[in-house]
Amino acid sequence: MKKALLLSEKDNTATVLEDVASGDDVEIKDANKTSVGIIRASDEINRGHKIAIKNLQTDEEIIKYNHIIGKATQTISAGQLVHVHNLASRRGRGDLA
Repeated sequence: MKKALLLSEKDNTATVLEDVASGDDVEIKDANKTSVGIIRASDEINRGHKIAIKNLQTDEEIIKYNHIIGKATQTISAGQLVHVHNLASRRGRGDLA
């Protein structure tokens, strides 16, 4: 089973710790290495990238490591890759406070 890291209970994404294929089961573990759930990947996700751990609606804030990193630009289902194709980043933008 593949592994992913969830650092905050407020996060709605987890970071996969190894390459994941569509259909793989991914065990989500917290910072204490305690299993907090299993999710089936619906996309191929490269190590270090984000997997949605719950369904996200368009314009919903994306939270990673207890920080808002952007907003969903479309509906994202649990198990999908969260990346530039469905996330508008807040990082590096001078137009946001």
